This record gives sequence, structure tokens and C-alpha cells, in this order.
Amino acid sequence: MYAIKGGDNEDDIKIGLQRIVPHIFGSHENCKDADWCSYHQNPEKFMYKSLPNGKPLKSEGLKVELNNLVTKMIGRSNSLNDLGSTQSNESFNQLVSVKAPKSRHYGGSCSLQNRLSAAVLQKNEGYGYLSKINEAANLSPGEFTMAISAVRDQKMEKRKEKKNSKEYKVDRIQKKRNRNTNERKHLVREGKTYGSQMEFDQQQDPELTTEIPLPFYLDGTECKVFFDLETTGLGRNSDIIQIAAKSYSNSFNRYVIPRVDIQIEASKITGITYSHGTNKMYVRGQIVEPVSLHKALLDFIHFLKEQNQPILLGHNICNFDIPVIVNKLKEYNLFSTFCKTVKGFIDTMKVARKYIPKHDVENFKQQTLVKQFVGENYLAHNAIEDVDSLKTLYDSKLALLVKSDDVFAISYHNCMDSYSGLLSSKIVSRPVCIQLAKDGISLKHLKLASVRDVNGLKFVLQDHKIPPKSVKCIQDFFQTEE
Repeated sequence: MYAIKGGDNEDDIKIGLQRIVPHIFGSHENCKDADWCSYHQNPEKFMYKSLPNGKPLKSEGLKVELNNLVTKMIGRSNSLNDLGSTQSNESFNQLVSVKAPKSRHYGGSCSLQNRLSAAVLQKNEGYGYLSKINEAANLSPGEFTMAISAVRDQKMEKRKEKKNSKEYKVDRIQKKRNRNTNERKHLVREGKTYGSQMEFDQQQDPELTTEIPLPFYLDGTECKVFFDLETTGLGRNSDIIQIAAKSYSNSFNRYVIPRVDIQIEASKITGITYSHGTNKMYVRGQIVEPVSLHKALLDFIHFLKEQNQPILLGHNICNFDIPVIVNKLKEYNLFSTFCKTVKGFIDTMKVARKYIPKHDVENFKQQTLVKQFVGENYLAHNAIEDVDSLKTLYDSKLALLVKSDDVFAISYHNCMDSYSGLLSSKIVSRPVCIQLAKDGISLKHLKLASVRDVNGLKFVLQDHKIPPKSVKCIQDFFQTEE
């Protein structure tokens, strides 16, 4: 906002100063002739670019103080009409910092005056000042020094000519806008990262330190970890009795002591039984050594940490395995650690349904796909056997089909739950919520984005490829809430 400009006459400066305070407090009666205020072009959609949430200030105390400040400036408006650009001063300051950098503490040495004098001479005379000093001291100007000075002076003149061109100024303005946009995006995603008394601000409002996740893209450096669970029942609240996983270099398998009885149907499917009287577990008649659920989860996280950017792959894990293990991780306060360790998960059943035509297969069960595309039968519903067969199926059929869009965030179900209000109110469609949840964006993240920057919410939604119509609906929703 340029309410006053260098070169304006005294009356214009007074009028410009008188407009400032009413403008930022929402009164635009004096702004009709101001080219820097766009309120009268579209009053309904007008938003302040430099004020929080694009809304005017409201504090009466602040208004009084600002009016007092502006009144003082109006009283000396005759001295303001000669103001010009500060760029020449900034250029000279940069030149001095090269001759006498603060990191060297030349301020405590006797050479400081000579260094400042050299900066003044270079500013006034150009790089040829050294040769002129030599001549004044009855010394040879130096052929090499003169040659270097001429080249540098020539380059400096070319830079000046280029900087005065219209194309350069337009390019500079565009680069500045891009930098500001990138800075605002970082602020929206990460929150405030530097400032006075930040530690106290974070303690008062810890939500503002929450980082908004970026979209995740497969680049080939991540480690695929094939994963499966066996449980005491068929519901999401069942206890885990086996965790198995396998990467291309390591494997993991733990049997887990169940805290409840294994249902008969589940025992028939998995072949796993457990006697609470003798504390012994059997897998199809063979005794195995189980561990506690807490230890099994810790061991699994440790196994995943040894992999490079692990991504879990499993069949139908989005609907069953992931919700089950997430519930248990939350129970032992391990969910946040798990989320930091694992980059996401891929449900191979969803991949098969998405890319394999229905008429090519009888159904999309893992056993059916393995038999058709691998030509093998295996012992289903034993986690380690399921993992081995899934790895073979993935390598032979699914590896070339999987794309970045098939990766789900570990917090997917939590994020989807956060959108229940938006879905019930029909503010946005379910596919939009699924897209955001897949990338780990919850309603809380969107709220943080809208609080941190007036256009921050738009940045986040555009990054996650949300349609413009849905972006508008979500923005309107948060503006209505405020």
C-alpha cells in the first residue's frame, strides 16, 4: 500500500496520510480517488492482503494510537515530499559490508577507516580507484590493475543498464512475488518457525506447531514392506495374534499373546489356538513362542526403522489390518512414532480392482489372484504365508500398475472421521475428502491453514489437486465459521 509517494506535493501527502487509518479499520469513504485501494471495484469480495484473514482491524485503542502517529506525520508533511528511494543507500551498505565484514570485527582494528574509504572511492570512482591512488602516490598505476578495473567497470555499467530496463524490473517483481508465495506456503504448512518468545507461544497453543503434510510421491527410493495381521476375530476391535512383514532384504514374524479368547471362526481360519491355562500357543498343532502385544509392536516399529522410507503393502489392509493395528498403537501411545516411521500404505486389493478388469478374474481375493497370475496355491490365513505370496504377486503383476495416487497416509481413517461434519452437510463430496485423507490432511490441518494465512487454505488444497469448485466451498465454509 503506497498511500504517500516521493515527489507528491504537501497537500497530496496530507490527504494520503489521512486515508491510512480509516482504510485499515474498514472505512473506505476517503479511498474513492486512491489508486492503491480496490475496495470500490468490488466491495463484496474485497480482502486486505496484509492483514490477518484479510479482515480490517478492530481495536479502538490501536486506532487512537495510530491516529496520533499519523497526526504527527501530517504536521511535518512538508519534509516528506522530498523522500526518494533507499536503494542507493542499501547498495552502498552492501559494498561496505564486503570491504569490512562484521564477522571479521574490523571495527576493533585501525584498518576500518581505510576500508570505509575504499568503499566510498569504489562507489564514486568505480573499480579504477586503485590505479588513481597509485598515481597520486607517485607509483605505477599497474597495467594488470588497470586492465582488471576496466573489465569490472564495464560489467558494472552493463548491470546498471540492464537493471534500468523495463524487462528486468518486471522480472524482479515476478521473482519477488514467487518468493513471497513460497514463504507463505512454508508458513502455512509448518507454522511460525522463528520469532521472539516462540517457546511460550507454542506452549500456549500447541496446535499451531502442527505441520501440514505435503503430498507423497513414489520415486523408487522407498522400501516396500509386505504386511499382514492375524486376529482373534473378524472385527476391527479384535486383538492381534500374529504380525508378519517382509521387505526385499529382511523379514519379520511375531506371534502375540491374545488378551481375549480367540473366536472359533477365527481359529478355524488361521489355525492358531491359545491356552490361557498353560500359556501356550499352537499353530496347526505346532507350538510357537508368543510375546506380549506391546513388545510385538515395539519390535515391528524397530524392524520398520531399519528400512529406508518404508511403505506397507497388504491385501485389504485399508479396511481391516490398518484400523486394527492403529487402534493398538494408540492404546500403547505408539501411533505418532509409527506415523513418523512409515511413509504410508498401499492396499493391493484396491490396486487390483482399479487396474485389472472384472471380467479377467473370478474375484479379487488374494488366493484367486495368486493362483491366476502366479500359478501357485499357498497356505492362506497364516500371516507369513500371506506375506510371501503377496510379494510374489506384486512382483509378477502389480508392481508396474502401482502409482503415487495409490499410496494412503497411515492417518487416513482418522482424517476421514474428521470430515464427517462436512460430508453430512454436503459441503464437499466424498471423493474430495478421500483425496485429502489419503495424503494425511485432516479438517484440523485445513483449519490451521486458514488461520495461518488468508490464502493458505487455497495453497494446501491446490497442492493436493482439489478441484477449484471444492476449494471455493471449503474456503466459504471456514469464512462462515469465523
